[in-house]
Amino acid sequence: MPQIPDDWPYVEEPAVCAACRSDDDRYVTVDSLGLVWGGAMQGGLPPTAVGDYVGTFEFRCCHDCWTEAGVEALDEARTLIDEDARTEAGTPFALDDEKVAAATRLDARRVAVDELRPLTFDSDPERDHVRAQDEAIEALLESWFDS
Repeated sequence: MPQIPDDWPYVEEPAVCAACRSDDDRYVTVDSLGLVWGGAMQGGLPPTAVGDYVGTFEFRCCHDCWTEAGVEALDEARTLIDEDARTEAGTPFALDDEKVAAATRLDARRVAVDELRPLTFDSDPERDHVRAQDEAIEALLESWFDS
């Protein structure tokens, strides 16, 4: 695995609840969220700051935060996008409000990078497409937080 950049806010190992810092013995471990999710976390990197990396996060969540604070909305979550929502004219997609709200409860300084690998592109148009998606998600997150 490549070295995690020093300026990233994430920890090496998830040791406490990423939402409340509890070290309760009853917890779940989530390792399905991609690096773009950092843009929804407290103190996380916006999607455009991830650079040419892809990977996943791993975090612990205590039973109370999982069930009562709604973090369980992230159970096996793969995308911030609401695939069932209709978008407004000119907007390529919509965010899943429930999942974004759950991710905002997480503190990036208590979330670990589980997998990390360099993102390689076969062509400039492919790179441009990924960058445009990252920028669009980042803009949607910014408007989500402003509202």
